[in-house]
Formats: sequence, structure tokens, C-alpha cells
Amino acid sequence: MFSKNKDKDIVVENKGSKSISNSKIPSIISPDVNIIGSVSSEGVIQLDGRIEGEINVRHLTVGIHGLVEGAICAEEAIIKGTVTGSIKAHKVILEKTAEVRGDIQHEVISIEAGAIIEGKINHMSENVAELAITKKSSKPDDRLNEKPSEKPSIEKIPQQK
Repeated sequence: MFSKNKDKDIVVENKGSKSISNSKIPSIISPDVNIIGSVSSEGVIQLDGRIEGEINVRHLTVGIHGLVEGAICAEEAIIKGTVTGSIKAHKVILEKTAEVRGDIQHEVISIEAGAIIEGKINHMSENVAELAITKKSSKPDDRLNEKPSEKPSIEKIPQQK
């Protein structure tokens, strides 16, 4: 919009597309915006407003004045503001102004001095991006038709007296 290089055009592709001309242009949710409901994106979201509901994104930054009331699932979550709900992300960065009231599941975590956390912090080894894709693609009907995994049987060994 206010670029010095007028020759480069930004190409916005259809909703199902995964890239916008190979750049990480964030979707900015400004301080005066309140969203009630689920939010999902294949890209980057900068949240300075408020979201009440699930957030499923590739990269989320909750600004200092940003507020989330709900679950976050992301590859990377940078928290500077307030989150009331769970965070499940490959990489979680909690800056000194962060306030998180909920459980955090992560592969990599960074917590600055001053961050407030009320909840459990658990390391996980599953790829969050794959979990997010699976979550989107699986329907409740599909899960009902899945065959239960076979568990190894445990046999009682008689004790000798």
C-alpha cells in the first residue's frame, strides 16, 4: 500500500491457497475489533483486538493489548497480551507482558521474566501442524468409523507360594 517499489504487485489467491506471493504478510486484527467465533488461517495473524473462540493458525502474535478467550492451535505463538485458554503450538514465546491462564503444550518454549502463567506447561513430541491439518480434515462421522487400535493383551502370571 505505501511501498517504495511500485513494480511489485501482491497477488491474493483463493481461500484454499497456501501462499501470498511467498511473503509473510500478516492479517492484522486491530484493537477496535472483537471477533466471536472460530478463526483459522494458513498464514500470519497479528492480534491487537479480541477473539472469543478457537484460533487455528500457522503463526499468531497476540499484541500487548490483544486478548484471546479460547484455545489456540498454531505452529508458532508469540504472546505479549492476555490468553485465557489452552495453547498448543510447536513454538511458544511468552514475552514479559504475557498473561496466560490455561495449559500450554509445546515442543519449544521461551518464557521471559515477568510473564504470568496460571496452568500446566507440557512438552509434546507430535507435530502441531499435522495435528491442525488432521483436526480440520477429520469429520465426526469419520472418527466414528475408525477401527479401534489393538492393544497388547496383558496376561496374569500366577504367583508362586
